[in-house]
Amino acid sequence: MNVQETKFSSKEFLRRRRPEKFSDSTIRETGTLDRVVLEHFLSTLNTRNQELQFEDFAKKLCEKIICPNLLEQTGPVAGGDGKTDTQTFPVSEQNKLLWFEGVNEASNKERWAFAVSTRKDWKKKCHEDVLKIKETERGYTKVFCVTNQSAKSNIRSEVEDTLKTKTGIDVRILDINWLLDQIYKNHFEQLVIDSLSVPTQYKREVIFGENDYKKHKKYEELTEYIREKINPAEISYEQVDIFLEIAELSAELEKPLIETQGLFERAIKISKKFGTNQQLLDAYYQYAWKSHFWMEDFNLFEENLQLAYESIASSTNSSKWEKVLNLVTVHKSYIRLNNATSTIDIENIERNMLAKLDEIADDDSRPSNALTAKTHKAIYKLTTFSDVEDASVVFEELHEIFKNSGNLIGYPFEKNFQLLNELDDIIFDVDAYENLLDYMTEQSAVRGGEVKGALLNLRRGIKRLQNGHPYQAIKYLGKSFIPLYKEESRDKFILALKAIAYAYESIGLLWSSRSCLLLSASLITDNFWKYDEISLKQAEIYYSLCLTEIKLGKLAHALLWYELFLIINENISDSSFGDKENQQVDFYISQLILNTDLKGINRQSNIPDELDRLGLFVSSGCLKYALGYIEDFEREYEVTADKDHNDFLQKIRDFDAGFNSKGIKDNHDKRGVHTSFIFGCTIEINFPNRSPFIEFSTNVLSLLEGAFATCTIDNIHLKEAFLIIEVIADDDDDLSLSHEINSNSGKLNLTINCSGFDVSDFRIEAQQKITNEFKKLVFDLLPELFFIKNTEYIEKMIFEDAAFDRAISFGACIKSIENVLGNDIDQQIKKIYSTSAEKKTYPLLRDKSWDSEFPKVLEIEDIKAPTPGKGRMPEEELNSENITHKDYSIQSLIKPRLWDRTRWQGVGFAQFKSCYPGLYLLFKHPDIGEDIFKDLISSVGLVDSKARLRVCIVKGISVKNPTHYRVLISENMMTTPLTKRMTMISRINTMTPDSNVNLERFLAAYQACGKFYLGCDAMLKNIIPEYPQRDSLGIEMSTLDVRWAWEIGLNDVDCIGVNLKEDDPYIPSDVAEIPLLQLINSK
Repeated sequence: MNVQETKFSSKEFLRRRRPEKFSDSTIRETGTLDRVVLEHFLSTLNTRNQELQFEDFAKKLCEKIICPNLLEQTGPVAGGDGKTDTQTFPVSEQNKLLWFEGVNEASNKERWAFAVSTRKDWKKKCHEDVLKIKETERGYTKVFCVTNQSAKSNIRSEVEDTLKTKTGIDVRILDINWLLDQIYKNHFEQLVIDSLSVPTQYKREVIFGENDYKKHKKYEELTEYIREKINPAEISYEQVDIFLEIAELSAELEKPLIETQGLFERAIKISKKFGTNQQLLDAYYQYAWKSHFWMEDFNLFEENLQLAYESIASSTNSSKWEKVLNLVTVHKSYIRLNNATSTIDIENIERNMLAKLDEIADDDSRPSNALTAKTHKAIYKLTTFSDVEDASVVFEELHEIFKNSGNLIGYPFEKNFQLLNELDDIIFDVDAYENLLDYMTEQSAVRGGEVKGALLNLRRGIKRLQNGHPYQAIKYLGKSFIPLYKEESRDKFILALKAIAYAYESIGLLWSSRSCLLLSASLITDNFWKYDEISLKQAEIYYSLCLTEIKLGKLAHALLWYELFLIINENISDSSFGDKENQQVDFYISQLILNTDLKGINRQSNIPDELDRLGLFVSSGCLKYALGYIEDFEREYEVTADKDHNDFLQKIRDFDAGFNSKGIKDNHDKRGVHTSFIFGCTIEINFPNRSPFIEFSTNVLSLLEGAFATCTIDNIHLKEAFLIIEVIADDDDDLSLSHEINSNSGKLNLTINCSGFDVSDFRIEAQQKITNEFKKLVFDLLPELFFIKNTEYIEKMIFEDAAFDRAISFGACIKSIENVLGNDIDQQIKKIYSTSAEKKTYPLLRDKSWDSEFPKVLEIEDIKAPTPGKGRMPEEELNSENITHKDYSIQSLIKPRLWDRTRWQGVGFAQFKSCYPGLYLLFKHPDIGEDIFKDLISSVGLVDSKARLRVCIVKGISVKNPTHYRVLISENMMTTPLTKRMTMISRINTMTPDSNVNLERFLAAYQACGKFYLGCDAMLKNIIPEYPQRDSLGIEMSTLDVRWAWEIGLNDVDCIGVNLKEDDPYIPSDVAEIPLLQLINSK
């Protein structure tokens, strides 16, 4: 290329701006080693009998310049019996990769001979040596004749051509001028002084500066590591970076160019063979950068710019294009400053680069990537203005970009701030730039303050988690989410996600735990998509997700995560994962299989070979056994399927692994079902069993779990035992999301209507729209699901404790799994379950479950054992931190939302001919009362044979009005499995009759026959007293509790039947122990 003479130095320009990147060592040279003097010394070596020393020097020099694989010469002078002074030896392609001196394409597999001579008649000597080498018939393809004499170029070329014609061997003559050029160009003065004992006072000493001392030490450590630790046939992904790092250190230490260039070329070769696309781009980029700013070799810079561009031509990652954009900017600046002509088609590169950045910027489904591309383009525009005043429009554009970057964790705010801040030295009095810098400075301070406060919450949350307080931990960790959701605090945000995922799992909220792990996995995987980087963090998070999917019963998803974990684990050198983790996954999946019913097992006929492929042999064996392939099982595992074996499988099935395995829950029908359990409320969601509604439904559950995770310790208690959610999908083009709540039926129903739900076009606006809809959904559910005594508790939970923040952005979650596993998860799942030529199918052979004769028995506490405790409840029993959501239960017979639609006004008694007496509840709206009893009958039947309903009449509630009494309707806690915490729901009505005749007549009739009917006033309309129909009289009850108020003590379930503020209970004088007094004294 044609470059005009210029005083501008790229190296000195960057050295002034980045001095730490250049050598701070000083070179101390004493004496001189003049070229003329050295030339004379070399040309007279034979007069001093230094032939052997010259051979040694020539070999060392040729190893550095021509090829490093030269044999040591052990024979006499002048080639001896071997006819050569040295020759190449074969080297494998793998070992050749480690070369960085004397690198060439063929010396490792061809035979090259070297003849060294100090004779004056160099031409005759060359003829003799080459002919002798030819006579050996060893197949030499090149001969290098090294002489200490001067050979004119035309004579040298003539000799080379003549010898090639005679022998067919490529001959090269390296004379004294070539030797001197290599010595002085590559700073090999010390090599020639030491090898030939040159009598000189010349000494070149490097005095390391502080930075260089550290860099040189690191350089030596990496060199030693490569020599001792790296196997050139199996260079790992992480080891590839070492080769580029050592090349960069060589440049920054300003070592000889031949060495630095050799190290960069080695790094590129190794990146091509063992590295990722990002590592290859990094190698090209750094080589180009160092070529321009350190070596000042513009041709080499252009060559690597072109290669860097070609390596990412099809990439849609803005961070990769940033590197090419940097190089193009440098290139155009150099051409403009030096009035030079480019040797590459820089206009084509620039055109394609800008077109690709436009394409990326238009893809709003990847908002951080799109905004980063817009930033790159805007900053690049700045280089096209000759007058800074014209750049105002670009600064205004950048101002708007930075305003939109606030909630994007993938946007490098601080990096771009530092870049634009450096322009302050060259841009003056441009209002748009000053406004931009003011805004960014303010935002940087705000972001820094937010991160600082969030880190305090993060540390407090982790501390609470370590101390066994998961609910408090969730609050603190949740508060840290939004402030940490920034590029500069990405690692801390990932840590917060992992910590809260563990906290969620410890209290039984697996869907929320899964969502946090998914977002964490997505953020960690971003480094792979941006930089092709794999790490131990990826292996850890994929493994955690595998275990979580198993606990949720999602076998196919677990296998996808486990396979990805294996791939990553095999490609990282510092992995701590091994057989222990494989055995854990194998055991968990085995337990999952053994807890699956026959219908579920029938659907696993194509899974055994998938398990074998992943090395999960125990799981595969358990599945084959469950499918009925007993002979195959016995043959493959060399066991006998006898009673002892069944006992062993039972132990696996029933082993307490820290979670309750309920079998495989992979959905195969048109509509899928997932369930969750929040503080005693069973939430069931059914959905179209296809993407994106599968992940949509899981995120609905995680949203609810996250929002309501800590409600019980916030004095907000659930009243609904069931919530049924149905997802309805429409095919409209426009995105629409709405919900309806139906509270009129037995179970609370929520319908979510979706249309235009296209994840592939999931832009920020769509994500925000969905997030807003789900906030509204949560607010609408609050009064339906919870008893709300004080709205301050709700405000604290949602706003102060950031319940919505910790529930995580719905849009971020639903894209997370695609970012890691791809957008064809449905197809991947189908492939796992489908038949193929590569795997064997195992149709179900059993007609009943493998454990049908010894089914799993859940341990249930003795429900007859509980008795009221004495005194106040111990503080440790009031501590909720050691209780999970599954330790709660909610009584479901009495549904407040049905009863709240009307008012229970009183009770009536009825006497029927040839039938039991009746107790009927009187409602303000009889038709609603009828709905209440229809719901009760649907749950307990017309005959409450299991005594689920409980009616209690409390007498003696008023001394002044002894005929007053109170009626309690509730669910009998003795008929349901007990949990550590139970929400008991009842309805109470105070009766104030002037006479107790009706009550006593009813009680007498009940005591006479031992049964009564419980009904409502609407039922009485259709009853003929003389000929009553038993199935229309109400619910047949066998138990009625009648108690005096003074009998009810502090921990009695009927204490709600005594109103201490209004009642004046009757207390007998002839009874020594009055339980009611303890209740009164406790208030």
